[in-house]
Amino acid sequence: MVIIVAVFLLGGAGGLAAAKLASSPVTDVQVSYEEIYETFQCPCCGQPISADCCQLAIERKGYATGLIDAGLDRMQVMEKYVARYGIDSFRNDTARAEFREYMLKKAPRDRPVVEVSPESADLGNVSIAGGEVVTTFQVKNAGKNRLVITNLATSCGCTTAALVVRGVEGPRFGMDMGQGSGPAEWEAELSPGETATLKVYYDPRVHEDLRGFVIREVYIYSNDPVDPVVKVRISLNQVE
Repeated sequence: MVIIVAVFLLGGAGGLAAAKLASSPVTDVQVSYEEIYETFQCPCCGQPISADCCQLAIERKGYATGLIDAGLDRMQVMEKYVARYGIDSFRNDTARAEFREYMLKKAPRDRPVVEVSPESADLGNVSIAGGEVVTTFQVKNAGKNRLVITNLATSCGCTTAALVVRGVEGPRFGMDMGQGSGPAEWEAELSPGETATLKVYYDPRVHEDLRGFVIREVYIYSNDPVDPVVKVRISLNQVE
């Protein structure tokens, strides 16, 4: 099958060079482990997933390895990886932008479009004595077809999230280490133009010894073919 291939030129110890989409047809181009490991980053520190710097990087490296072992070509690996972990997984801004442009060209014009606002929220000082706090975001289907949200996940066990659709709050989802963080059968559907509320909960008591600046992320998985995973971020200052 003829496909358009994204060619990523990787430096050695010098790091990742600029990535560029190629328009020439290529068939079944095999990708190396090193290329993929260097293309995607750990969500915690921005290092390549080959760094094995934390459990998140190890899990992502394992998933990428499985895709390559299955014999998928370069673009198939990238599409499946981004569908699982989001377009922000790329280490290189140029690669991220060009891959998204590639996906836009592939996507149908009447696709569902997930929009989240705001993209981040500052919770200010959060005290352990005060317990759990909550903030909200708006999730909108800005497309022309039904948007199906299939999963939520967070970057840490101290943070959980739930979606409120038509006044009904769904189950809370937490940190997902590849095993799922909520009921497998859950999903939420938004009609074109419809908006839901994302509630994000932070519990400072999970890390009672933690003091200072904290950033946590929430990931929203949907059937938007261009942005299958979008994220919001909360920041705060944890105090006694």
